Amino acid sequence: MTKLILFICILAISLASTGQKADRFVLQTTSGTIEVTKFKTYYFASFDLAKSEWLTLISEKPLNSVEISPKSYGIDFQKDGNQIRFRMENPGYIMVRINETEKVFLFAEKPEVLPAKETVVDIVEKYSVNNTGKTTETEKIQRAINEISGTGKTLYFPKGTYQSGQLQIRSNSNIYLARGAVLKTDTSSIKPFQSTDEVSNKRFISMYGVENVKLSGYGAIDGNGRLLRTKFGDDARMRLLMAIKSKNIRIEGLQFKDPGSWNTQVLLCEDVTIRNVKLLNDIELSNTDGFDPDASRRMLIENCFAYCGDDNVAIKTTANSGLVGNVDQITVRNCVFLTKKSALKVGTETRGQEMKNILFENNDVIESDRGIALYVSDGATLSNITYRDNRFERNHPDQQKKAIHVVVSKRNEDSKLGEINGLLIQDCTFETAWPKKSLVKYEGDGIGIRMTIDNLKISGKRVNSPEEANIQTDQAQIIFKDDN
Repeated sequence: MTKLILFICILAISLASTGQKADRFVLQTTSGTIEVTKFKTYYFASFDLAKSEWLTLISEKPLNSVEISPKSYGIDFQKDGNQIRFRMENPGYIMVRINETEKVFLFAEKPEVLPAKETVVDIVEKYSVNNTGKTTETEKIQRAINEISGTGKTLYFPKGTYQSGQLQIRSNSNIYLARGAVLKTDTSSIKPFQSTDEVSNKRFISMYGVENVKLSGYGAIDGNGRLLRTKFGDDARMRLLMAIKSKNIRIEGLQFKDPGSWNTQVLLCEDVTIRNVKLLNDIELSNTDGFDPDASRRMLIENCFAYCGDDNVAIKTTANSGLVGNVDQITVRNCVFLTKKSALKVGTETRGQEMKNILFENNDVIESDRGIALYVSDGATLSNITYRDNRFERNHPDQQKKAIHVVVSKRNEDSKLGEINGLLIQDCTFETAWPKKSLVKYEGDGIGIRMTIDNLKISGKRVNSPEEANIQTDQAQIIFKDDN
């Protein structure tokens, strides 16, 4: 009986993680009805938007309250009974909050442009890969990846479900997942995802020591994280994508769903661009970070979306498996984020010598426990860290409830104490004051944090002092710039 109950629970989780058509909502456009999918505790739909268009979202239940975010998009709506109508002028990612408790994410994309037929190798036609999701196709998929590298051709995944163990991406590869193509983990065992290099982390999509790689399309990479962790516990804390010692990497357009741990970790890499990517995590699963640039240089995260149970972005130096490096030139811009934890974060792991030239710009954070967070716990020096024109709407009431949280401390008694020189918060807004005081604290002698605040607005009012900004300071120098 116990085994039967366990089987039923696992089956239910599997169906939920797959994503099912939602009877709760229907989305109508001028071109037809768009499928709305339930995923975990929320809903989403992805569709092309070639020009300005009216959309109608229909709910099976009454709409007592409606809110559309990001607020900065200025989208007005008309509510009539159980439906709302609004216009989207441009491609972008929005959230419709229904009756406070329901979240519907709408991903309006530029129309999909498929690779030219003469440039592609169809993985189903060429390699007879089963795309019903009923068989595990690791060997065939890996063979296709190996053979396509260096040919100048694009490995093309048409619509369908492709079940696989860990996949090793090769240098000089171009891989495209069409809309409706889902590359999904085999859930029968965790062994196929074990590391094959000196970095111990399990992972689904692996890049190690490669260069000149492009992963793109409107398809999805699904980690089955909830199901794997239910079956195998902490042994299934697996990265959905992990890139190590690699360079010239481009990841564009894809959905990355349901990781067993961090969604996307980029370790000791150079020249990485992640653009128009959507991260859909199980927000009730612990340790589900979004983007983790780790000891990397020249990395851009642009026009992305992430809903995470842990940090949306955490720029860090973990010294994972002894791989230590400095952080330089990381930019996160034009993104839409939600999280139960920190949204725009540097740290906590700071085991390199320096972390510099980090820019968070023009991002909309719909909700988070901490908006701006910097934690130096392992002795690095941070410099030229800029938060510019970021907008924060709601506090998600988790543990800290702080708009700004900056702490330099020692992880261990014998750790080196780091410092922050040159932190700028400029033209940022918090829609409301958050429940607790912000904190800027250096746990050493003298001044160990130097920061400038220029045109910070809270509840529509510009603040000009720590008191007005509700910031508690300790061994920190904060200069409020006066434009007058």
